[in-house]
Amino acid sequence: MFDYGFFKLTRQLLFGNRDDRTVVNLNRTAVLRLVVTLCQLLGWLFPFSNKSGLFFFFPFFHIGGAEKVHSEIVGCVAERKPWVCFTKKSLNRALWPAFEQGARLWNLWAFFRYLYPMSVGMTAGFINRYRQPVVFGSNSLFFALLIPYLKPHVRCIDLTHAFGGGAEDFMLSAATRLDKRVVINRRVLDDLTAQYRQFSINPALVERIEIIGNAVQVPRTSPSKTLSGELLVLFVGRDAPEKRVHLVGQIARRSRDRGLSVRFVLVGDFRRDADRDWGCCELHGVVTASEEMASIYSQAHVLLITSSREGFPLVVMEAMANGVVPVCTAVGGIPEHVHPGWTGLLVEDRDEEMIVADFVEVITELEHDREEFARLSESAHRYARDHFAFEAFRSAYRRLLLGEG
Repeated sequence: MFDYGFFKLTRQLLFGNRDDRTVVNLNRTAVLRLVVTLCQLLGWLFPFSNKSGLFFFFPFFHIGGAEKVHSEIVGCVAERKPWVCFTKKSLNRALWPAFEQGARLWNLWAFFRYLYPMSVGMTAGFINRYRQPVVFGSNSLFFALLIPYLKPHVRCIDLTHAFGGGAEDFMLSAATRLDKRVVINRRVLDDLTAQYRQFSINPALVERIEIIGNAVQVPRTSPSKTLSGELLVLFVGRDAPEKRVHLVGQIARRSRDRGLSVRFVLVGDFRRDADRDWGCCELHGVVTASEEMASIYSQAHVLLITSSREGFPLVVMEAMANGVVPVCTAVGGIPEHVHPGWTGLLVEDRDEEMIVADFVEVITELEHDREEFARLSESAHRYARDHFAFEAFRSAYRRLLLGEG
């Protein structure tokens, strides 16, 4: 009989304050492997059937750029009615309807969390019984723990949005088992290549990595922007440390102090902490309706990205598609598409005081020179139309998941 204290320790390591690499190493110990193997037998007995053979593992269905991309990937194979399993507790149900349009959803975070390692065994057993299953995951530790227990006939695919969030570390041990890895831009490909080199992973496995850029709906014609009156500066995002939302309040305050005719609107669920200067900002809250978000973009002139790290934010693509000029810190994959003086403007990622000053200078230039803004707006829309269309995105994911083309 196994010691309950062992399982208590396991859960603490997995879901308390833990290092993800430690968790992955624990997942391969002899005792856990035995438990997982025994529980695979239970998975074979599950009275359910996934006729599509497609399994997706994502952490959340709450509002977020990565989550929106995940829902769109699922939508590429909606006619197959794949299964989507959510592995962590979501903050809201904002994107549940988007996922639900093309899939059967399983919000199993409690099962995955509190019944580990049995949950890994039962899930692996259930998937292994299919003839040609495809398993696709992104940003999910549970997915990383599951992969070692999937049989060779199971096609395993990972999507890495960016480095810096931790997923690149806990997925490292699965690199040799993955049949395909998807990245959204050249920067992430270079980061993965360097990581493989650092940890002496077979360099031939780099050939399994494929770039599939994200996509957004792009209006056929360039949206008309008001060139007189206030310049509407927009921030759309999560209240996460790497987004550095507190800088937006400082930028707004200094812009107003300069006497600029600007209006700052923030879309998202942001904390109203005392150390945040929201006095010159309008907090719009979370927007889930696409029509409402489209209306906001139609009025906006400038999008701010103040992040310390990024992949390539979906909101930048949406902004450019709607003729909103992105002004961003030069991090992650942003410089691949935001070209200074052509499709937007970049601010060097350095000391926060200097970042704020640089953003204010850029906003000042755009507020004073509306003709320059109009040129950038039209150019950003044209670039989005040429690079962010859904046709290529859909074809690439159908080929990856279904073998089409």
